[in-house]
Amino acid sequence: MCQHLIDRGDVDKEHVIELEGEKAKLFFLKDDSGSQALQRVKGMLLDSYEQRIENN
Repeated sequence: MCQHLIDRGDVDKEHVIELEGEKAKLFFLKDDSGSQALQRVKGMLLDSYEQRIENN
């Protein structure tokens, strides 16, 4: 059985990253463990962006 992520109850629908110019969205599970997953992902994306800028 296939279920869209947006329809799931454990998906955080407020914090979604949409890739500009692409048909892609990044969804996160609701964070009830205090792991700060969204902050970690933001940091990883920022680090990746900075590395790309430095290498160009």
